[in-house]
Amino acid sequence: MMTTGFISSLNLWNAPRTGMSRLQSDLATATKEIATGRFADIGATLGGGVAGAFGLRGQSAVLAALTQSNAAASSRLEASQSALKEIQTAAEATLNELLALPADQRAKTVGESARSRLAALAGALNTSASGQFVFGGTNSSTAPLTPYEDSPPSAAKQAVDAAFTRFFTFAPGSPAASAITPTQIEGFIDGLLADTFSEANWSGTWSAASNRTIDSKISLTETVTTSVSANAEPFRQLGMAYVIAAGLGLSDLPADTQRAATSKVMDLLGQATRSLTTMRADLGRAQSQIGEANARMVKQTALLTGQIRDLESVDPAEAKSRVDAITTQMQMSYGLTAQLRSLSLINFIS
Repeated sequence: MMTTGFISSLNLWNAPRTGMSRLQSDLATATKEIATGRFADIGATLGGGVAGAFGLRGQSAVLAALTQSNAAASSRLEASQSALKEIQTAAEATLNELLALPADQRAKTVGESARSRLAALAGALNTSASGQFVFGGTNSSTAPLTPYEDSPPSAAKQAVDAAFTRFFTFAPGSPAASAITPTQIEGFIDGLLADTFSEANWSGTWSAASNRTIDSKISLTETVTTSVSANAEPFRQLGMAYVIAAGLGLSDLPADTQRAATSKVMDLLGQATRSLTTMRADLGRAQSQIGEANARMVKQTALLTGQIRDLESVDPAEAKSRVDAITTQMQMSYGLTAQLRSLSLINFIS
């Protein structure tokens, strides 16, 4: 038995458009792949292999984060080295000035330069990089030192003056200071004054820095110290040397007492400069380690990038061929639709 079917003009017009949405989606996908060089849908394309791709990208992100943190550590180390060089140069200059002078002229001559260098020490220890105080230890958001000769008097100056008055029963600069003996000044320097510059008292009166320095993870397996605290012994020794030279009124003391005091100053400056050399060498090693770690991570990143590219990259020529084929199909579909729209029985009625 023969049956008949019905074909409407609407069905004919719509037939070429039924696959248009799929073609448009395929075109968008191929175009995106050409632009990015990667599969548009990594998960759908790689299937179970997508976990490996994500793992490689995770490792690459870790290396990028380490490289970025190393840049901050390098900036901190560079600023620290510059400040330490300034501090050491000033200490060596003071020591050389003292050594070049006759013993009876040292106290009077070095007093003024020591005062300016004490202020410069505070300035150098308040050095900052990227908004962080490099000598603050883990308390890098606060300036470590308050200037000694401040107004009102700093806590450090008050502590030194109080120690002097407690030991001698009169204030620095008093006429009574002309009777201080070498033994007395040595006793004061080695006793109450040294205690004022102990680590505990330095932190309480001079410094707001943390004793704990910053340790930086510079690679997947290495951690190094990348900061110095303003509470370190060489800085306390320098502070004490400059205070003896500039803050105790040495020029008012008898000549032999002046010699005893300036001898202590030179001892402290010598110890501090040697320690500063060691400190700068330690930071230099940290800088070298960061440079080596960065060089290794550049190679590791390049290797990971190559592995990621092998997994995720598309063939640009193949993607371009797909775009051309899809575009041709769409053009044919649009053309066929236009032709079908022009068909009408009216055109065949005479």
